[in-house]
Formats: sequence, structure tokens, C-alpha cells
Amino acid sequence: MIKNEKQLLIVCIIISFLTLFIVTILFLLPSISGLIFKSILLGALLSMINFTIGLILIKISVKKSENIFLLALWGGILFRLILGLSLVLITLIFLEINTYGFIFSILFFYVFYLLIEIFYLNFGRKSQFGGK
Repeated sequence: MIKNEKQLLIVCIIISFLTLFIVTILFLLPSISGLIFKSILLGALLSMINFTIGLILIKISVKKSENIFLLALWGGILFRLILGLSLVLITLIFLEINTYGFIFSILFFYVFYLLIEIFYLNFGRKSQFGGK
């Protein structure tokens, strides 16, 4: 059972590496092509960048006043949305990748990291209000 933010981040890192390890194994056994492998890795990387920016903004603003927290949260969401869309469009236009593998990878990792962010905020709120 995950009890605090640190354990949640450790589980997140383990699941991320395990997923990428499985994809690498599938690539080394000729189950998926190099193009699909590159597409999945790029999608995972873009989602990881998005998650890291969000987590940094949450860590910086969680101890601040409510207005600063909300500004950082919503401003961070807008910034990450624009950055993510720009990086996805640049990747799709200029790199030779499998579009379906790339989009599926972004969708999978984005939802996974979004859930981790929600759980992280929930653990932070519980610790801030005395574990209720």
C-alpha cells in the first residue's frame, strides 16, 4: 500500500522503467519494428517531460498561498498543453515515426502520469490537513 508521496514516485518510476523494459525486450526479440520502438520511446519521453514540469510546479507551489497554488496549477496546465502540442506537431511533421504507435504511447503515458499527479496532490492534501 502506498502511504506517501515518496513511495508514489518510486512506484511511478518502477512502473515506467518496467514498461519501457518490456518494450525494449519486444524490440530485441523481433516482435516490433525499430520504427514502432522509436515512436513509443518518443511518446514516453514527451509525456515524461510534461509530467516532470507539472511535478516541479506542484512542488514549488504547494506550500504557497492558495492563489499562487491555483495560478501555478492552471498556468502550468496551459503551459504544458501548449508545449506538448508543439512538441507533438514538430515530432509528427519532422521525424519519421509510426503515427499510431506514437499517439498511443503518448495517450498511455499521459493518462498514467496524470493519475500519478492526481494521487500526488491527494497525498499532499492529506499530509497538509493531518492525514484525514
